[in-house]
Amino acid sequence: MRVLDDIAIERERRLRGLHEPDPYARELWNRALAALPSDWERERLLAAFQFAKEIKYHHAGLTSDIYFSHPLRVAAIGLLIETDPDLKVGVLAILHNVLEVSQVSADILAEVFGREISEQVVALTIDRNIQWDRAYKTAYYKNLMSGPRFTRVVKIIDKLDNLFLLGLNADADIRARYLSEIEDFVLPMAETTLPELLVYMSNLVSNCRATGFIKTPVTINMKENI
Repeated sequence: MRVLDDIAIERERRLRGLHEPDPYARELWNRALAALPSDWERERLLAAFQFAKEIKYHHAGLTSDIYFSHPLRVAAIGLLIETDPDLKVGVLAILHNVLEVSQVSADILAEVFGREISEQVVALTIDRNIQWDRAYKTAYYKNLMSGPRFTRVVKIIDKLDNLFLLGLNADADIRARYLSEIEDFVLPMAETTLPELLVYMSNLVSNCRATGFIKTPVTINMKENI
C-alpha cells in the first residue's frame, strides 16, 4: 500500500494545507483506521482523535483545524507504513505535540490515556529554549533510543512531515541546523527503527538542501514547527 508519493507532490499538498485543512490527511487517516485489526483498537484511536480534535492549538500562522492536519498525517503514516499497525503509534502521534502547542497538561493526558502515553508525549516534547544545544539534543535522542519503539516511530515521521515545509523558514542557518540534526540523529534512528523509510527520508533531506527557501505569501513561524 503506497503511503508517500513523490516529494514534489507531498510538498505541494502541505503547501495547500497552509490555507485549509489537508484533505489528503483525512484520507490517510481513514485508511489507517481501516487497517487496524480490531474494533477495540479503532474505538481507542477514534477516542484519541476526538480528544485531540477539540483542542485549541496555538501555532503562529495556523488555525487549530489547519494545524491538526499535521498530527493526523503523522498518526496515519505511522500506522500505514508498516505491515502490522501499532495502535500506540497512532495514539501517541495524534497527541505528540499537545504539550507545546496547547494548554493540555501531562497530568490530563495521563488521566485520559494512561501514564505510558503521557510519559512518551513528555519525552517527545522539545525544550525550545535550548533546542540547538548539542549536548541537549544528544541526550534527547539518547533518551528516545532507550525508550519504546513506538515513540521513535512517531519522532521519525514527525520529522519527515516537517521536512516538506522546512523551506518556509527564511533563516538559512536554521534550515542547515535542522538538516544536520536529521542526518546526525534521525536518519540513524530510521535505519534501525523504520528502515523502509530511510531512502525516502535521505532523498528528502537532499531535496530540502537543493530547494532552499520556498517563497510563499503565507506567513508561518516555522521555528515553532521544528
